[in-house]
Amino acid sequence: MRKISAFLWILFVSLSLNAHPSRMYLIGDATAGGWSLDNASLMMTVSDGVYEWTGDLKEGELKFIPQIGWMPSYGPATNGEALVAGTVDMKLRDQELQDNDNKYAVTAGRWSLRVDLTSETPKLTVADGTEMPEKGFVGHYPVSVYAIGNATQAGWSLDKAVEMKESAFNSGIYTAQLALNSGELKFLHQRDWGKAYGATVADAPLNGVGNYDIAVTDNSNDTKFVVSWTTETSYYVTVNAVQKTMTVSAENPLPSGIENIEISGERIEVYDVQGRRVGRDTEHLPAGLYIIRTAIGAQKIFIH
Repeated sequence: MRKISAFLWILFVSLSLNAHPSRMYLIGDATAGGWSLDNASLMMTVSDGVYEWTGDLKEGELKFIPQIGWMPSYGPATNGEALVAGTVDMKLRDQELQDNDNKYAVTAGRWSLRVDLTSETPKLTVADGTEMPEKGFVGHYPVSVYAIGNATQAGWSLDKAVEMKESAFNSGIYTAQLALNSGELKFLHQRDWGKAYGATVADAPLNGVGNYDIAVTDNSNDTKFVVSWTTETSYYVTVNAVQKTMTVSAENPLPSGIENIEISGERIEVYDVQGRRVGRDTEHLPAGLYIIRTAIGAQKIFIH
């Protein structure tokens, strides 16, 4: 057991990475989510540009996408290349190379996959995952959501929509301070007019501090909140995609006090503030600021 001093924040720091995509996903009929973008399997980001996943795959096809969309994507040099143990080069498909939508042919089984974008040519390492625990997620939440509407200072401009970053890796919780005025409000999954988190009914009144239910909306049911006050006022707004709620607070819901806490007996993962995983316990780490991720959330901690 080791005592550490911790800022009791629920990680108001995104584990976004520096030079490469912050996330990588598996998609294809060989995966549990099939070809559904909403159900793409999220890999675990282990360091900048390196992603790992272990789990069961079905007979079928798959490729890798760094964001929720069809391009860019990564696949084999030749379409239909078999997914077998070893390390192979991958090929990028983007707007300039749209004709190489290559996919791996998968034999059913338990596989361990590692994507590495840090070398000049992207690499995929495949291993038998029979004796390995699962790693990664089936399904995912957006990395960020974007507050938009004429109730915000952004208006209806996609470019100016206010980014609300995820509080911890795949937590589905987003908090930001928003200046709100009379008008409509919703939260985009991406900077486009596709899916969003909005109200459960059309023109649901947003009356100030409190808790509100939200729903996933799209162009067929574009339900929004309507802010009722007429003087611009700043509030802390938290969107919880897991519980499907929105909380409006007058004060920052993330306390900044420092207390002593104890971590013992539970599985943890330790990251530095650049988002690089540095271990699975706090023993022998040099003094500094770290991020501790557990099954119930994440905390920013300072080790003396």
